[in-house]
Amino acid sequence: MNKYIFDSHVHSENSFDACDSVISLCEGAIKNGVNGFAITDHLEVQEYNEEYENNITKSHKDVREAAELFKNKLRIRTGIEMAQPLQDIKTAEMILEKFPCDFIIGSMHSVKNEKDFYFMKKCDFEYRVDELLTKYYEEYYEMVKWGKFDVIGHITYPLRYIEGNFKMKIDMSKYNEVIFEMLKLAVNKNVGIEINVSGFRQQYGKQFPNFEHIKAYKDFGGEIITIGSDSHNRYSIGENFKEGKEILLKAGFKYYCEFENREPIMITL
Repeated sequence: MNKYIFDSHVHSENSFDACDSVISLCEGAIKNGVNGFAITDHLEVQEYNEEYENNITKSHKDVREAAELFKNKLRIRTGIEMAQPLQDIKTAEMILEKFPCDFIIGSMHSVKNEKDFYFMKKCDFEYRVDELLTKYYEEYYEMVKWGKFDVIGHITYPLRYIEGNFKMKIDMSKYNEVIFEMLKLAVNKNVGIEINVSGFRQQYGKQFPNFEHIKAYKDFGGEIITIGSDSHNRYSIGENFKEGKEILLKAGFKYYCEFENREPIMITL
């Protein structure tokens, strides 16, 4: 198995829930044997304000400076985790023009008019989980139809909390029809997916999305797939890449991707 590691989902101190500078992340990456990574700091489109604008501006500046400082040791790329673009398409389009970068993850952290799953408690799910997940995947499908991003982020994100934290077992077969249609659409639009291995570090205990979704994307003809630790500190960059690569090989992939200037570069597994 190729030992080259490119981590396509890393957050710096320019995300509200992360703590380390880009320089510290570079030092952590080298220590962890990582060859390169993309800084994909949070941008929740429906909440866009001056703080987000300043954070992304600084994120990209920090990456450019670090890329020069570590140019002989690491490949470092600018990125954004752009969440909920359909909840304010005009702003999403403006962001794409204002912040050209190497890589954009299209994510969903919340359903329209609902709080982020990150902030929900068990009681928020107990009587509404089917309603929330149905709306979630319907909006995700529409987001892929819009498709102005590079990969779909952590497709089963809500399970981090519902199954991981609150131990509520979900029958995902209810949502597979729309998820599979979303994956077919992604293949047709040349949009990739990510395998997010952060779940291995959490109570959830596995990757996002489920293996059946990774395999389905491959079976539908998809080839563009990134691996991301979703690291929020310098210690976990590149963590659980071995598990991620093994899952991709099992699903039939021969490559995973890194991105530069919004174009995928294939890396042999």
